Amino acid sequence: MIHFDHVTKVFKSNGAPLKAVDDVELKVEKGEIFGVIGFSGAGKSTLIRLANLLERPTEGRVLLNGQNIADLSQPELRKVRGKVGMIFQHFNLLEAKSVYHNVAFPLSIAGIPKKEIQKRVKEILEFVGLADKAKQYPDQLSGGQKQRVGIARALATSPEILLCDEATSALDPETTKSILDLLRRIRDEYNITILMITHEMHVIREICDRVAVMESGRVIEQGSIFEVFSNPDHQTTKNFVRTVMQDEIPESILRMIDKHDGRSHIYRVTFIRETAGEPILSRIAKGFDVEVNVLYGQITELQGVPFGNLIVEFRGDGAEILKAIHYLQTNVKIKEVTSHAG
Repeated sequence: MIHFDHVTKVFKSNGAPLKAVDDVELKVEKGEIFGVIGFSGAGKSTLIRLANLLERPTEGRVLLNGQNIADLSQPELRKVRGKVGMIFQHFNLLEAKSVYHNVAFPLSIAGIPKKEIQKRVKEILEFVGLADKAKQYPDQLSGGQKQRVGIARALATSPEILLCDEATSALDPETTKSILDLLRRIRDEYNITILMITHEMHVIREICDRVAVMESGRVIEQGSIFEVFSNPDHQTTKNFVRTVMQDEIPESILRMIDKHDGRSHIYRVTFIRETAGEPILSRIAKGFDVEVNVLYGQITELQGVPFGNLIVEFRGDGAEILKAIHYLQTNVKIKEVTSHAG
């Protein structure tokens, strides 16, 4: 559906070249919600603007449905852009126009007959839950309602692709969840492909099928949500995952452990699928001469799969701990974080 084929975008900054996007190879499949995450300046905003040729690549190709959009004539490009909707961080609504006319605007520009516009706008406003707001103006709406207008406007032309540029970063957590639920419903009911950029890892976890992590213009890691969250490889990815997965030991707890008698070992224990519901740590405490203390962590779901990520302290004789660890390794993933022995 969307293919960034070794795409590079170079800008001039004070006369010197600046690579905002650097040799990005990325594919977004039809019907999936694909997230791109990165800190400010990572290149993600430039990348999404390349997807509909608001920026032209310096090198490489951007293909939509196998078609290199840089090769299109202006009339052909306008036709393609009609199949690509865009949702913005700050809504980009026409303040002097009503909700109805904001949603109708792209249809009017496309020369759609008035009766068809009326039918389509009514249908879309009902879908996004704003049927009763058609005559109101943007300054009469909440932030979440404004974003729903922006989504309705993006849907008006029946696009095949939605590009979401930090679509939830200006919203509170409760409103963010409602907007993400709406985007998921859009994908499911209209089979629309969604490419979204964000700096919020909880948004990625909540809605995306796959994710790419960007840093300094490059994609440093990509994969399914489960793969990236359960086993992040790059340090930047690990930092993002830590914002939503409790896997760091507070300094206060580490100081307490330091006072122990040299018999303490700390491990990260990862539970996946069925093992997340099994009393494995309880079995360790009962079957081995080892004290088990869960210091930190959580059990959650990633793409509907149970996933537990715990920081666990084992106290006891070193040989007995090794036996317990060997037993654990046959059931879960385990890695030593730090040791205070000796």
